[in-house]
Amino acid sequence: MSARLYAAALAAALLVPGGLAAQQRPASARATPRADSAAADSSRRIEYRREVYNYQGGSRDPFRSLATTNDVGPQVNDLRVVSILYDARGGRSVAIVRDVNNPRSYRLRRGDQVGRLRVVQIRQYEVVFQVEEFGFERQETLRLSRPEANR
Repeated sequence: MSARLYAAALAAALLVPGGLAAQQRPASARATPRADSAAADSSRRIEYRREVYNYQGGSRDPFRSLATTNDVGPQVNDLRVVSILYDARGGRSVAIVRDVNNPRSYRLRRGDQVGRLRVVQIRQYEVVFQVEEFGFERQETLRLSRPEANR
């Protein structure tokens, strides 16, 4: 054996706690599992506890899924403006909006909410909605289809 290899083996043996004696035990001193300890381990009952948390603050529960809420309501693409009663002086305008998938119609004023849609503004020929989806807000505009403008 070369001197360098012998020195490395000796250093490794000295660095191990207890030296070589700790690494070499007689076969009778090796630990073997007892049969009665295995039976005692299987007789223990495992208990699972579930932590339940109820959120009490803020506007939206951060633990509730955004994809499975039932208050989705109609989407902007599903709505059609039927008529607008416009008040040029202020906030008494009314828009009649119909859902194309349902026979349901909505009579909306500024500030009204339909699902995730909130009416921000009613103009003479259009309704501006604020859409809140997945924590982000954007504005969408629906125009009143005017037959006299299409001629």
